[in-house]
Amino acid sequence: MDLMTLEKRLDQVISTDMTDQTPGMVLMITKGEEVLIRKSYGLADLETGEKITEDRTFVIASNTKQFTCVAIMMLKEQGLIDYDEPIERFFPDFPDYVKYVTVRDLMTHVSGIREYFEEDKWLQIPDSATADTERMLEIIKNFGDLTFEPKTQYSYCNSAYVMLGDIVRQLSGMPFGEFLKKRIFEPLEMNDTIAPDYKDVKSDKLTEGYTKDDKGNFVKQDYNMALVGYADGNMQSTVDDLFKWHKYLYMSDSEKLLKRETLAEAFKDNYLLDGTATGYGFGFFLGDYKGHKEIWHTGGTTGFISRVSRFVDDDISLFMLTNYEGLPKNELYEKIAAEIFRV
Repeated sequence: MDLMTLEKRLDQVISTDMTDQTPGMVLMITKGEEVLIRKSYGLADLETGEKITEDRTFVIASNTKQFTCVAIMMLKEQGLIDYDEPIERFFPDFPDYVKYVTVRDLMTHVSGIREYFEEDKWLQIPDSATADTERMLEIIKNFGDLTFEPKTQYSYCNSAYVMLGDIVRQLSGMPFGEFLKKRIFEPLEMNDTIAPDYKDVKSDKLTEGYTKDDKGNFVKQDYNMALVGYADGNMQSTVDDLFKWHKYLYMSDSEKLLKRETLAEAFKDNYLLDGTATGYGFGFFLGDYKGHKEIWHTGGTTGFISRVSRFVDDDISLFMLTNYEGLPKNELYEKIAAEIFRV
């Protein structure tokens, strides 16, 4: 692979969406344990003109979900939970659906539980920018009935992951973020990664996050607004730490966190009652990019967007962390992936 040519082409592609005067991105591409590209673009703070550097931290939003699932899998391996048990013992005061919705249903987005974003209910909570798990659970409980019977449809659901995070808290006796720190981040030496359990907790390296207003102007966002839901998308991380995560997941025989046979379940497809594949494992989308098998996830929240992909058979990982919520993430990903496999 001609890395100089690849970098030049990537610079051309990325320059159409970001410049040295706009919010930007850190991009990393690896093959095996070799870093091919590690490069930053744009500004961390538009007011001060501070540039993004490769070691900066971003909110990775729904890329948190794979960590949430690994936490559940760790508890499963300890014998504390079963994937196919109803969730009633964790949420006894919820509607009757807890008697037949299972932990697996929550993990794989087939539960039928309503999304807490519906009708902007979470915004009606006083001090909504700091909505904690307890208040989010109250919203979910008060929605009442399911939108469909479990396992009859696939519908991506952040509410389910709020509930999973609380299950982690209940079974471990630790706040969700503390569990991730002690059981995942520290063992893997992901030293620049945090999962805040409380408002105003952020990495010293965190960039500002931006959206655009109706006039096309960049607007700095309240950091705390990116934290709603916690276990569905509150983590902050760097490309370097996420590469450590990928080394553990895909390039190691280590059983530091889980037995390998347990971990392998995360990358298996799940199925509806009619036999339809969902294309989702435990916290990971399963698919391909033009014939290249891919395990991936995106993340989007107030001021931040991310994409983390593993091209399994090619031994290539792609990490895109941005501080601009309005970035056309799928289009940019497609352009970058096209250049990776063009060279």
